[in-house]
Amino acid sequence: MLGQALTEEFQKHGDEVLAWGHEELDISDPAKVAASITSNIDVLMNAAADNDIDGAEERADETMKVNAYPVGTLADICNMLGMVFVQFSSEHVSSGKNPQGIRENEKPEPLSVFGRSKALAEKFALEDNDQTYLIRTSRLFGRQGDSPHAKPSFVEKIRALARERGSFDSVHDEVAAPTYAPDLARATRELIAGKQPFGVYHLTNSGAATWYQWAAKIVELSKLPATVSQVARREMPSAAPRPRYGMLVNTKTPPLRSWEEALAEFIG
Repeated sequence: MLGQALTEEFQKHGDEVLAWGHEELDISDPAKVAASITSNIDVLMNAAADNDIDGAEERADETMKVNAYPVGTLADICNMLGMVFVQFSSEHVSSGKNPQGIRENEKPEPLSVFGRSKALAEKFALEDNDQTYLIRTSRLFGRQGDSPHAKPSFVEKIRALARERGSFDSVHDEVAAPTYAPDLARATRELIAGKQPFGVYHLTNSGAATWYQWAAKIVELSKLPATVSQVARREMPSAAPRPRYGMLVNTKTPPLRSWEEALAEFIG
C-alpha cells in the first residue's frame, strides 16, 4: 500500500522511480540487495515490512529477517554510495504509556516482537547512515496494494464486517492517528524535496482515534446499516501487546489534514 502510494506521488512530480516488489527483490537476501542497488540512485526508500503484529509473536526470527536485519544492509549500502535513505517505522516502537503521546526523541520501549523488530530497524537506519529520514507513522489506510502480499487495510476489514454481520465490537481504549497512505507519501516527498535535516520525523494525519471511533466513522461515511459497540482490549485479547497511547507527536513539520477528512476522501 505504501510503496504504491510513494511510487505514484514521486512519478506525479516528474521523478524517475524504480519500484521493486517482493517478486523483483527479496530484501532478506543481502547479496541480491547489494547487486540491485547502484550509485545512480539518489534516494532509497524502504516500504517493505511484515505487519502481522500478532503473528510475529510466534515467528520472531522470521519477523526480524524482514523488518530489522535488511535495514542494516540497506543503510550500509546507502552510506557507502552516499545516498539518502528513508526508513518507515511505527508507534509500536513505544510502550505507549504516556497519555500525551510519543515524541520524536523518545527512547524506544517496544512491547511486542513486531515493535522490537521496528526498533532494531530504527537503530540500524540511524546509526549506519548519516543521511537517513526515519519516519514513524501509524494505522495506515488507503487503496490496497497490487502485490499479492498486500493486506486489506482496517477500513476494508471494517466495511466487510459491517456488511456481513450488521453489528460488531471494536476496542475503545487504544488511541493513535489513522494515516492515509497518499498523504504520508506526499509529506515524505516534501520532506526530501525541502532538504529538511535528517533524523526522526512523525508523519500522521492530524487528530487521534480509538479503534472504535475509527470503525464507527468508517461505517458512517460508508452509509452502512451496522452497529459498532465499544469494548476494552481485555475483552478482545490479542497475541501481541499494543501501546495504549500511540499518538505520534509531530514537532518538526506542518501538520497534515485531519484523519476524518482524509478518510472521507478515500471512501468518497
